Amino acid sequence: PTTMPPTGVSYTTGWDTSYTIKLSDNVLPDGSDKTVEDELHSIATQFKKFAEGLSPLTTIPRNVEEFEDMLVEWLLYVEAFSEKNIEFTEIVKSDAAGKLRKVIDVPKTTSLRDEENFLCARFVKHAIEDDQGTADVLARIAAIGLLTEVVQDFVKPVTSVDKTNLVVYLDAPVAMELLGVSGKLAKENTAPIVDELIRIGASVRIFGQSIEEIKNSLGAVLSNSRPTGPTAQALARNEVLREYVANVSRNPVPMLEAMGIKATYRTRGQTPSEHQFFTNEDWQGLYSKIRYTDNPSAREHDTDITAFVVRQRRGRTNPDIFKSQVVALTRNGLFAQIVRRASCEMGGLSDEMVPPVIHRRVLATAMWLRTGMGAGDLNIPKRMLLASCEHVLAIRPGVVEAVKRLTDALGDEEKSRQLDLLISQDRSAQALMDKTLGASNVVTDENLSLLWQEMLHPHLEDERQKGVEAVNKEKAERKMQLDKAKENLEAIQKQREHETASLEAKLETMQREDQGVVGALCTDVENSLRRTRTVRISTGLVLGLVFSIPLLVEATPVVRGASFLIGWLLAYLTATGGKLVGISTDEKRALKALHSMAERRNMVGKLDQFKVRWEKTAFVITARSKLPSYDRDDLLSLSIKDE
Repeated sequence: PTTMPPTGVSYTTGWDTSYTIKLSDNVLPDGSDKTVEDELHSIATQFKKFAEGLSPLTTIPRNVEEFEDMLVEWLLYVEAFSEKNIEFTEIVKSDAAGKLRKVIDVPKTTSLRDEENFLCARFVKHAIEDDQGTADVLARIAAIGLLTEVVQDFVKPVTSVDKTNLVVYLDAPVAMELLGVSGKLAKENTAPIVDELIRIGASVRIFGQSIEEIKNSLGAVLSNSRPTGPTAQALARNEVLREYVANVSRNPVPMLEAMGIKATYRTRGQTPSEHQFFTNEDWQGLYSKIRYTDNPSAREHDTDITAFVVRQRRGRTNPDIFKSQVVALTRNGLFAQIVRRASCEMGGLSDEMVPPVIHRRVLATAMWLRTGMGAGDLNIPKRMLLASCEHVLAIRPGVVEAVKRLTDALGDEEKSRQLDLLISQDRSAQALMDKTLGASNVVTDENLSLLWQEMLHPHLEDERQKGVEAVNKEKAERKMQLDKAKENLEAIQKQREHETASLEAKLETMQREDQGVVGALCTDVENSLRRTRTVRISTGLVLGLVFSIPLLVEATPVVRGASFLIGWLLAYLTATGGKLVGISTDEKRALKALHSMAERRNMVGKLDQFKVRWEKTAFVITARSKLPSYDRDDLLSLSIKDE
């Protein structure tokens, strides 16, 4: 790959093949003007600021250059182990309780202290999760270590691999990662490797002994009040359900088979024809060398699966990992180292040959380079970094025991119960580890209260945040209610306007109809009044004719007297402005006639809707004005109930 390392490195293998790793002009692959040195210095500055923010109890470097050296060394050697040499020594060391006990001292592959390893892992995990640019640079640096191991060790990235008949047995911790009980990141690191193995034709299996180890390990976590390890951390982070862990602890086989992992059951006495390739003496010798654990069951398990793999090989070895027939895959670097060295001593395995037990890091790198498994990106290094960080950052039993010992010494049972609860919470456990950097010897009576405050702080912050969220939620609910009330008001107003418009249209139609009816009524009255007027005129003409006849013919004195009186009467009426019989109709009489006819026809209500006036010989109809309260909104009262 040409996108990984920030410096030029050359290697020559035993096959006289030279590999050169370099980045042209010492610039970053993204085309920016920054040099690698500038970028590393910038990241180291971030690292220093991050470390100071944690404010651990232990001493940390003071200048940026120290942080830079520390980070680069950690990235190059994270999860790295020398497959060719290892020297164990037995020393006497005090535990968290102050008791002296014999422990195995394993040589380190780096010069970094445990606290520095923790600090690096803490920063790298933070950077990968929060800063993509920094994550890419860190992954490229880590890739140098990956490629260096591949070139220097037995796996030579010479040819690509499309098919293989390799049989891979998963160690119990690797299978637990695949099952997801060790956490999300661990599964994301292991699952692609297993999937790629199956894709290229490899058979992935697990021994019955590993099945039992999974059951025992998960059972111990579930029964422990202060569990530690990957599964305990995954439970604390709510990455896995306790019910699921319990289900796996009862029988993980169906779940593994669903993933394409077959269970194989063998015993040490099985298949005697294979015993010559790994004798009982070889078994005893390897068992005696596995001293990194005091648990005899774990030592027996590791020895058994090694014996089964060697026997299945029947003495056949190969320098190509994908042609090695059978291997066991582990995440325990010490286990892989011991088996390699024991194989060289007991079976004459040469340095170029693939040992029966290989580290997951080695297989993942070989697949990354040779099977096309994301060779064009940095997902493999990133996943390995995150998984390694999670492993390094796992809560240390020694730190928990140190805090427990000092807490129990206070004689407060409630405090001890609180400690159990806090340790089971991921954020509290992480706060404890951040403050101590995983070192139990920094826990003292003087800083115990400070450690308690640090563990309680996430919960106090959670409560404060919950309070803020509750207030915000209440405000949001009230706002929703207010908005809903406004919407209801607007809807009612719109409905009212719609109904008003509809009602007005109906009223207008009815008014037009009623106006037509009243108009017809007025016409009838006008006709009646016109007939009356005609009768009056006719009567006047008759009277005029009658009283004009005596003037034309010989009349008696009586007739002349009557005519004289009538003449003076008419003269008087004319002089006084009076009249004997009127021929015109006044408004009062016309309206009285109109109301009289309306009563006879039961139309008074309709008539009252209009203003009717009399204009000499005809009625004039006009609509009445709207009520004064027509536009008053206060006549409509609404009540909004709180929901």
